[in-house]
Amino acid sequence: MTTIAEIAKVAGVSKSTVSRSFTRPDSVNTETRDRILAVASELGYNPAPAKTELTGTIALFIPDIANPYYPPLVKSIQAACRRQSISLVVVDGENDPEADAEELERVIGRVDGAIIFAPRMDADRLRALDAVSPVVLINHVAEGLPAVILSAPEGARQAVEHLAALGHRSIAYLASLEDNYSSQVRLAAAEEAADHLGCTLIVLTHAEPTYAAGVRAADLVLAEPVTAVIAHNDLLAFGCMNRLADRGVAAGTDISVIGFDDIWLASASRPALTTVNTPYERGGAVALRLLTERIADPARPANTVHLSGDLIVRNSTAPAPVSVS
Repeated sequence: MTTIAEIAKVAGVSKSTVSRSFTRPDSVNTETRDRILAVASELGYNPAPAKTELTGTIALFIPDIANPYYPPLVKSIQAACRRQSISLVVVDGENDPEADAEELERVIGRVDGAIIFAPRMDADRLRALDAVSPVVLINHVAEGLPAVILSAPEGARQAVEHLAALGHRSIAYLASLEDNYSSQVRLAAAEEAADHLGCTLIVLTHAEPTYAAGVRAADLVLAEPVTAVIAHNDLLAFGCMNRLADRGVAAGTDISVIGFDDIWLASASRPALTTVNTPYERGGAVALRLLTERIADPARPANTVHLSGDLIVRNSTAPAPVSVS
């Protein structure tokens, strides 16, 4: 199947220009658009057909259904859709912004709108999708598009304040990838709070937010004079804690660990993980409301809604040790 990336390469233009040639043709100059359409025809590209009427169906795009962060969000949006007799199509991505954008381009013309959780996707691609059917973003901001931000900066500030209150003055931070919007927001809030409280925040990673990345990060943690760790999400925190245990370092005793999201495993781990919860139910309802309003009135001004999570204190955090070896 021909992709937009292949068309862009042959036509000598950017992927966003190809996308706009199909979704917003008036935004591309005639000569360039004609060249792109000719290349697309030669390669056998078939864009999604335009809708002639509402379908009563929306799409929800998530990067990875296997990640335990996403099922509660899917359930919350599905429940909100059911209450309004809206059909929901869940699209599972590949954690690859380019592949994910192409998958959405194949789907977007077949639904009335889409809720998109793609914090690394290019803003131009997102706006091109919105030109076909209205979209609402989750944990991402692009000018002109409505968005819902879950677990906003307040949660990161609470995490740092909690550690500072326990006497921790040197804290390791395990960040996600640098182009991940959520990671940028959480890290910036944590750095601001640490500076305000006189703590040192040492950023050790910009990695995929996975268990395996947390395992690798634990050895970096042990190489630094820190007494606590804040991880971008619970999976990173679990990997870090288990690797620390392998090295004879006990989370919650020798070193404190905090995650984000409060997935169901957080309370089941040993020690139970201190983490910032995610307001899934409110977030799903708000995202659907913003989308249905935009479907009814595409000219409606876009706004961003911030929903803060709260710190849930469990056994993986404790007062700072008297000394660090």
